[in-house]
Amino acid sequence: SSGINAEWPLRPGIEDVDDLDLIPDEELEETYLERIIGLREMFPRSARTGGAFMANTTKTSSLWLYHFIKSAIWITTTSAIIMALPVAIEITQIQAADDMKKVRQEKLFAK
Repeated sequence: SSGINAEWPLRPGIEDVDDLDLIPDEELEETYLERIIGLREMFPRSARTGGAFMANTTKTSSLWLYHFIKSAIWITTTSAIIMALPVAIEITQIQAADDMKKVRQEKLFAK
């Protein structure tokens, strides 16, 4: 035996027949990924390369913008809290002191 299958090819004249070729098209189920991969035969390499570059640039830009906005919100929020919180506490203390003065005056004049 020379290592060559004597029965191959099973159908003379048909090249590269595999199991998927024997299944009717209606019974085949393709995933979306398989369909997208199949589309690459329709577009020239330059269009695929340009599309991949645009997708990669869009992804990179979107990630940069997300991180920039996240940092900007963090800086703005913490700065506002640091600057506004002491003022808010002071105003609350002043209002509490004024309320206590009013209560004392009401008690003094009520007698």
